[in-house]
Amino acid sequence: MNENKTKVDAEKFAYKFMESIQRKDTNTEDIQKAAKEALAAYLTAYYVALDFNKLESNFFNAENRKNISTYQRILSELNKY
Repeated sequence: MNENKTKVDAEKFAYKFMESIQRKDTNTEDIQKAAKEALAAYLTAYYVALDFNKLESNFFNAENRKNISTYQRILSELNKY
């Protein structure tokens, strides 16, 4: 069953997420604020991906299986954010 698992590369995901956020041109006065926002976006995406991978691994263990679909359980856990 492990061949069906999805694993997200947390670093790549977070970097692409950070790049995808629309930002206006930043002047030198707002550079610190922009850096903080970019870092917050990166770290949030990184830890969400790590949580997804952890949940994905746990849900593929036979003792954790229930009648609800795997991805419904993962999404319900991730929606707690």
